[in-house]
Amino acid sequence: MLPVCLRQSLDIIHPLIVIYSACSRHLPDESTFPTTTKELLDLETVNPNGTNSVCRFAPGILVEFGWDHDAEVRALQFVHGRFSVSTPRVLKHAPFTNAIFEPWDRMKGVCYFYMEEFPGVPLNTVIDRMPSTELDHIADQLLAILNEMRPYSTKTLGSVTGGPYDNRFMPFPWRPPQAFPSTKEYLYCYRSIFLVFCGPEYVEELFSCFPTDGQVHLTHGDLLPHNILVEGSKIAAIIDWETAGYYPEFWEYCRMHEAGCMTPGWEHILARIFPGPRREKEINAVYRILRHLRYNTAYLV
Repeated sequence: MLPVCLRQSLDIIHPLIVIYSACSRHLPDESTFPTTTKELLDLETVNPNGTNSVCRFAPGILVEFGWDHDAEVRALQFVHGRFSVSTPRVLKHAPFTNAIFEPWDRMKGVCYFYMEEFPGVPLNTVIDRMPSTELDHIADQLLAILNEMRPYSTKTLGSVTGGPYDNRFMPFPWRPPQAFPSTKEYLYCYRSIFLVFCGPEYVEELFSCFPTDGQVHLTHGDLLPHNILVEGSKIAAIIDWETAGYYPEFWEYCRMHEAGCMTPGWEHILARIFPGPRREKEINAVYRILRHLRYNTAYLV
């Protein structure tokens, strides 16, 4: 079932459709895709407990809907075909709005899209049953992917298009108006946000954990087991690029060490990708940043 807010929005706005394809499988004619509220409500729900609802339109074809997907479409267009790993390929999308929507208006963007379903299963569903040799194979592939992304660097921090971040890492009402010229300015923005609801001593301690120099790299932002699809020990695809952009080097590292994902299998993989002492202060600081943002954003909205 679609959320109530989505049902109401579909009744008053014309559907905006984005079609994704991950491989060369034949897609149905575009005119056959559901375009009415009733047709979408009748689709088979794949992950009703996810952040965005995902339904199956036909064998091998999924439709994802929820909030505005403009940033994700732009990121997918940028990364597709650049790396050895498979990523969804955008075949068609509604015109970009070039507008920032308030939370209560987010259904006015590219609010749902079609994509071809990838083979494989999420890594988190099998990771702790894999032998060490398979975990090593996964780790080596991930390291290769990270090394392929690293040369994509920039002097500004923001989206893949060069604009400001437009994702949950700096959500409404703190979304920046433009990209940041340096890591120092990026961290200064976060400091300003946190001074709204935290004391200055806490803010100073939290953000002193991060270096203000170093390179800025293309970053997935949510490179965790549930977004890595595998067939055996081969990575079939990396999905959910909605938080992708240019971030300081520490951001991807810390996000990959997300506390809720630290199973024995993922620990094994991370230890192979990032040998040496774990950067606990940075990891914990990023975790605290996102925890505070989730709580205070929900409170304000």
